[in-house]
Amino acid sequence: FDVDFIEAGWPGSNPKDAAFFERAKTDLTELEKSKLAAFGSTRRKGIAADQDSQVQALLDSQAPTVCIVAKAHSWQVTDILRATLEENLAMIE
Repeated sequence: FDVDFIEAGWPGSNPKDAAFFERAKTDLTELEKSKLAAFGSTRRKGIAADQDSQVQALLDSQAPTVCIVAKAHSWQVTDILRATLEENLAMIE
């Protein structure tokens, strides 16, 4: 591959993406595995990162790179996540 990263999916979001990361552990070459990036989000509201199944799925993927998305606009935090701005910052930390 002549690319730096391959965003290979969100292992905690659906069985298909989880299965891909499981197969990648054995079916890809070391070079191919080194290019993988797993996509996911910050921990969920009210759950510690070490207790969040989505965060655990990112770790279990064994992808060498993880891309984490977080809400940045206050409207997204209050209206979509239904969290306080302070809780949102804590979810990112």
